[in-house]
Amino acid sequence: MTSAPAFVTYEFAERKELCLSAAAQSPCRVMLVPPLFDEMNRLRKMMVDVMRSLAALEVGSFLPDLPGTNESQIALERITLSDWQTAIQACAQQHEISHIASFRGGALTVTAMDKASHWIFSPVKGATILRTMLRTKVAADRESGLNTSLADLTAKAEAGPIELAGNILGSNLFAQMNAAEIPELNNQRIIRLESDNKPSDMQIPGSALWLRAEPDDDLAMSSAIAEDIAVWITK
Repeated sequence: MTSAPAFVTYEFAERKELCLSAAAQSPCRVMLVPPLFDEMNRLRKMMVDVMRSLAALEVGSFLPDLPGTNESQIALERITLSDWQTAIQACAQQHEISHIASFRGGALTVTAMDKASHWIFSPVKGATILRTMLRTKVAADRESGLNTSLADLTAKAEAGPIELAGNILGSNLFAQMNAAEIPELNNQRIIRLESDNKPSDMQIPGSALWLRAEPDDDLAMSSAIAEDIAVWITK
């Protein structure tokens, strides 16, 4: 019987951040890097399902909380994209993980690491993430009788903190996200959905859960993701 996922920690900026782990004692281990902002919440159930499926395949996994998210004691508005990149690298080093699987915008928090291999699911540019959040804010303001535009909100975000999709982003994080391109990493494998015609190494059937209004799951997709990661790790 596979043990249930449990919390461990990693150190960042002289603080301890939480990291969910499953089958951590397995010789084959991977770190799952979550999507960003509201997509992180929508895909959380799927990420945990992937961890359980990986454990059944005798692959250990770690899912770190990014600083400024979930139970982190650091306010998000103080965090930059560079901080997230440093935190992901620290978590990988502290738990001796050389296989990194990042999801959606989580790929933007991953930087080149010596001897690391990278699996990336449906990567997206930072500007694309921000544009979706800004459009959601414009629509919400309109329903409240406010007349704002993408240009207005962008100018506000460049000048100071701004709340988007329930997240307070500092101007530095906004600027770094806006400039962030999908990284090209060592030994990388890109996976996309069958409905996505962008370049990839493999396509899998499944649902774009990050577009749902509420968190949801797709057990067949989670299982397919876990199986592909397990094969990739053991090559």
